[in-house]
Amino acid sequence: MIGGTLSVLAGTALGGLSLTRFLGSGQSEPRILLPSLALSLGGGYAVLFPGLSTGCQGVRIRRDWRRHPMTGRVLWVLSLVVATAGLATCIVAGTVSPLAPGQLVWIFMGLYLALAGWASAVMGAAASLRQDPAGTSVAAEEELTVPGR
Repeated sequence: MIGGTLSVLAGTALGGLSLTRFLGSGQSEPRILLPSLALSLGGGYAVLFPGLSTGCQGVRIRRDWRRHPMTGRVLWVLSLVVATAGLATCIVAGTVSPLAPGQLVWIFMGLYLALAGWASAVMGAAASLRQDPAGTSVAAEEELTVPGR
């Protein structure tokens, strides 16, 4: 996951370089844009997939929101902020130049995937730690009823 995060950061840096060259000349450079795409998306998925598989029972984001660690909640909200800001930025940039969203989307997408992956990993690990030694989770204990009542 650390390697994926470093890949996303490298892809974002290359994307920023590609964006500055695009703003200066009005033309995109595929020699910089394609490695940015590969590093951002590849690194983002390299963080997301292990992060999603961290929790052994699955993570209930909304139901267990108050029980998740603050770090996981902050990362999750930050990932949604990055995704929303990226969408808005791409829409606004598309009104200025039809080529601009293609320069921006990979930068935001890689960051979103990495943040969502780390958030899922933190929340999944915490959910796994909340299980008792017998293997029943705290949420499953809450759903048990006493016979005869």
